Amino acid sequence: MNGGLTLYDTLNASYGDKKSEQKIMEQGYVKDSKLSSGNQQVYFNPNEKKLMMNIAGTHNWSDVATDMALGFGNLKGTTRYKEADEVYKKAKQQYQPVSTTVSGHSLGASIGSGITSKSDKFIGLDAGYTIGQKTRSGNGNHEHLRTEGDVVSLLGANAKNMKTIKNPNKSWLDTVGYAVSPVLYGGYKAYQSHTDFSNIKDKKLYI
Repeated sequence: MNGGLTLYDTLNASYGDKKSEQKIMEQGYVKDSKLSSGNQQVYFNPNEKKLMMNIAGTHNWSDVATDMALGFGNLKGTTRYKEADEVYKKAKQQYQPVSTTVSGHSLGASIGSGITSKSDKFIGLDAGYTIGQKTRSGNGNHEHLRTEGDVVSLLGANAKNMKTIKNPNKSWLDTVGYAVSPVLYGGYKAYQSHTDFSNIKDKKLYI
């Protein structure tokens, strides 16, 4: 735990949210602009010698092909995966940190889970899974989370080391929506559960 730096802010920052990125800086981290990109961001705390890497989920059209590869069990063969793996290794070599944490959402969580070593910490939300895929424990350092109602992570719902987080974001509109069209509204809520991770904003989930 790094003094109140939440998983919500780190994931939000991975999608380019400036306010969340500022909160990371306030915790003593400096962003490495050379190693960072829209796909992943690298931060280092020089005082505590801690390294942090955030990996974004699907956020452009090229990621659709990566998502398809994930579905067919070929994520490690994709450019996106190889890029993140290379950045992770370069950052570790460059900074020689005392601790490293990798976080990710959706596709980013799937990638992060694969590239993070057993000795480093990983925490991912709503990762995509293939049938029968196992969740790595990383000697107890890897944490896998999914949002209640999320379809992308559904195949990993009963996997070992998986924790499902309740989704309290419900209102009277849900009742009306399901009454009008259960199928269409149900599909919309499943999509919303995946893309809107504000349900973890007030959770005590720290990096």
